Amino acid sequence: MQDDEFEAIRKLMRLKRHETPGEGFTEDFLREFHRRQREAGQRQTGLDRFLQILGDKFEAFLNPKWGFAAAAAVIALVAVFLNGFDSAAPIPPQAAPSVVKIEDAKKKADSKNELKNKPSGVAIPVNQETNR
Repeated sequence: MQDDEFEAIRKLMRLKRHETPGEGFTEDFLREFHRRQREAGQRQTGLDRFLQILGDKFEAFLNPKWGFAAAAAVIALVAVFLNGFDSAAPIPPQAAPSVVKIEDAKKKADSKNELKNKPSGVAIPVNQETNR
């Protein structure tokens, strides 16, 4: 049975091989095709046309690289936004540790200089002064 169907299809294809469309078929087909396209375009609303044009323009943005770039930008903005709320009160400026160490060293040197700069003299005991 399958061989009979296969043979019938082969005969039909041999007959159709010699058929050609009538003259003017291509021009008529193009005219009809363009007419149907115009009708379809006239049935669309302005919003539909706008959305179709917009979709065509931004079709390239569906590339995954733009999605990764947008995700990175959103993460950066969220981090900046949240960081701004964490430090609501400004931190007062503090002296750097090296400055504090220098000031401590100056104080120690001044205290040592005070001892060195005192007038040196001979202290005479009170008892000896009266004996003279």
